[in-house]
Amino acid sequence: MANFHKICVFDLETDGTDPNSCSPVQIAAVMVDPFKLEMIPDSKFNISLKPEKLEENQDYAYEDSDVLDFHAKVKGVTSAQVLDEWQNYHSQKQGWTSFVSYLDMYHLGNRKKKSQFTAPIAAGYNIFRFDLKIIDRLSKKYGNTNAEKGSCLFFPRDTVDLINTVFCWFEGNDELKNYTLDHLRDYFGMVKEGAHDALKDVEDTAELAIRFLRLHRKLSAKIRFKDSFVAN
Repeated sequence: MANFHKICVFDLETDGTDPNSCSPVQIAAVMVDPFKLEMIPDSKFNISLKPEKLEENQDYAYEDSDVLDFHAKVKGVTSAQVLDEWQNYHSQKQGWTSFVSYLDMYHLGNRKKKSQFTAPIAAGYNIFRFDLKIIDRLSKKYGNTNAEKGSCLFFPRDTVDLINTVFCWFEGNDELKNYTLDHLRDYFGMVKEGAHDALKDVEDTAELAIRFLRLHRKLSAKIRFKDSFVAN
């Protein structure tokens, strides 16, 4: 069954590790053309957001210093500088509205008649366990929901989580020691500089998705699936 929906590879960097309560501090995305299987030119999206905790209390002190230390290490600054940067980011509502508008640009066909069924397909790395839970929670908060009260931002039937793809290909391969994106970068020989910036993670995940999808198409064209369970 041919896919006509654009594939949105996205990533959230957050101020915590619990998807039920943390806020995105960065949302990044890129669109993949479903026919050419390549990134659509000029389709990158990247925005920084002020955490909800700081919106509610400018002097909020994060008890979990590991989160600030992580972001500080990624950026090459101090934890205090991370907090200062977060104070000057876009509001949560502004960032969310911009992301929704970005997705609206890549619906199927006539965008005036867009619905959840014309929306892009969600893709990313480990998004089932983390990013999509946040998307669902924020969709409910800002009113981007369907009749079932779930998020309506993405096409409801299909989702591409690369961590599942990697498992299917490597579950019998002892060379791959774990399924983290950093380990995959090492294994495949990808550049690690800038890792854990959401846009860098999105670009790398998109490259992996494109390669695996191309491989799937090439191999599936050579395999007969129809009637393969019929006894000879």
